[in-house]
Amino acid sequence: MSSEIEITENMKKLVIARIEARLPSNIKLSIGGTGSMSKEEMIEHVKVEDEQGKQIIMMHINFIKAITSGELIKELNKC
Repeated sequence: MSSEIEITENMKKLVIARIEARLPSNIKLSIGGTGSMSKEEMIEHVKVEDEQGKQIIMMHINFIKAITSGELIKELNKC
């Protein structure tokens, strides 16, 4: 990430809460060629803030920004 932003503890807590609340335990996530990971593994990557954890955090933060700015609705209305 070239324009990397500082990831705060509150951001990590928010992402972990979203993962715990929204993802079923049987779901797997795959990022690039790193293979798939379980819900628990996603949370662990976020906690240790490794490269995969940073990508997960940024996906959630960008999604939240798109919702709050109205960009998501604009894009959905284009369909």
